[in-house]
Amino acid sequence: MQLGHVPLALSIATYDWSPRTIVLCLGMHFLPNADSLAVRAGFAKPEFHCTLTHSILFAVAVSAVVALVSPHYAVFSFAAIMAHFAADIGSTVGLPLLWPFYKKKYSLALWQHTGYWGSEMYVGYYKQPISWLVEGAVVIFFLYRLYAIGVLGGA
Repeated sequence: MQLGHVPLALSIATYDWSPRTIVLCLGMHFLPNADSLAVRAGFAKPEFHCTLTHSILFAVAVSAVVALVSPHYAVFSFAAIMAHFAADIGSTVGLPLLWPFYKKKYSLALWQHTGYWGSEMYVGYYKQPISWLVEGAVVIFFLYRLYAIGVLGGA
């Protein structure tokens, strides 16, 4: 998933709709992709992307650190990171969810991995029909959540 990461993170934030929660959920949702910044900066090889930062242990560790400051926000941190994994698992790149205990990469192989950076990534991804279906579903869920909390005239 590419642009759909944003409404997915915001969907989680709707369960405590405040500026602080919105920023936290967006930041935590994108935190696993900090590994791609290390690759772009030349500190890591391209194979480093979607490795340890895409594991459940990473989500637990980050959430534990957040819990030291706020248990409330630790729950949102964990949910946002896990939602990132859910958004990425459809790619053929695979995620090592059980790292370091088990190095197997899990994938639903719904769409071809088209890279982790640049216009080729977006163009290749959005040429695949399943991407429109998955991201459309995420946007519809986000709109539903906005309606449910009264932002779009609901509740």
